[in-house]
Amino acid sequence: MSAGNSHRAAGAVAVTATRPVVLVRYRPGAGETARIVHVVPAHPGTQTDMTGVALCGALLRPELVETVTPGQGMPCSLCVLSQASASLPPVPVIGSGAVDATVADCGSQAAAVAYREWGWPVTRRHHQVWLTLEPDTVALIMPVPLSARVSTILRQQHCPALVLAHPDAPEHHVMLAGERYGVALPWPAGMHRSIGTFPLPPTRTANGPVTWAQPPEADALRLCREIDVFTALRDPPT
Repeated sequence: MSAGNSHRAAGAVAVTATRPVVLVRYRPGAGETARIVHVVPAHPGTQTDMTGVALCGALLRPELVETVTPGQGMPCSLCVLSQASASLPPVPVIGSGAVDATVADCGSQAAAVAYREWGWPVTRRHHQVWLTLEPDTVALIMPVPLSARVSTILRQQHCPALVLAHPDAPEHHVMLAGERYGVALPWPAGMHRSIGTFPLPPTRTANGPVTWAQPPEADALRLCREIDVFTALRDPPT
């Protein structure tokens, strides 16, 4: 894509937007040479340090990105494609039967069916499976060692969390909690929250697939709350 075409495409993203979005790219020296411009759904009223998930599935940490105006930089083609189809209904999730959503090579339709049978609110777009976090679920991004310790405590307390590995954050895990706390919690430095939607396996992003860091349990979204994760995090190591 030429620079001229990329500028027009970035402008088109803003013009055709059917919902509030923000255009962001990595800051200089943040690890991505191309500094592709991603489209991130805006969530009014949320904290400014909240981690964003681009329409392409990329995970963007706030301290590593900067906002840009339409016409700056080369747009992410997957974000543009997703934004252009935002007015179209999601691909229906249909089907039934015993499907194992934990299998790495499970197709997006089969995985979406399995998630639906578990009662999870999922949609499918462009062979990607997305979990709807609204109105109450939250994604918590934390370093892998901390995630492992918190996960162990949560299992012992019979409220297991769903834990994902995202290719854009190899040193972090993403923990999904099925009930947000009523007020903002004082999470420690190095942790981030994300709301809106989040990609589930076997979704692939530009940098690789989203995978389960540990086998998911069907009732986890019902059993694990944000306050449970926060309490487990504050428990002293044993």
